[in-house]
Amino acid sequence: MNKWLLIVNVCAVFILTSCVVASTSTSNPITEHDEDTPVTVLFSDADNPNHEQEANYYDALIELSSQYPDEMPELIIVDASEQDKVQYFDVQHFPTILCLDGDDISLRLEGMNNKEDILMKLSGLFQLDLKLG
Repeated sequence: MNKWLLIVNVCAVFILTSCVVASTSTSNPITEHDEDTPVTVLFSDADNPNHEQEANYYDALIELSSQYPDEMPELIIVDASEQDKVQYFDVQHFPTILCLDGDDISLRLEGMNNKEDILMKLSGLFQLDLKLG
């Protein structure tokens, strides 16, 4: 009887641990870009009732892209429903912007930020001569 109980417990442990391994990915799920080039990822929640927070991020990105089209890295927008990407980068607040260089995160901005702060941080990271005002 004890032998069967041990076998059942061991099988249960193997089954449960295989489920955990299958659900957690160790590879970067952002595959739309070349690994050698920097990329900016904006995590957005379309269902968020407070669109003003996200508008600041979009406005800053649009302004930088229009002033410096050749210097800005590729932009990828990820919706909150894309759970594999949200979990991989441990995104807890929306909006969140990540600037990635390969697998390294060179900048992370989360939640409420005003447009000017976003512009300053991004322009500093990308070494852009930004004129505000």
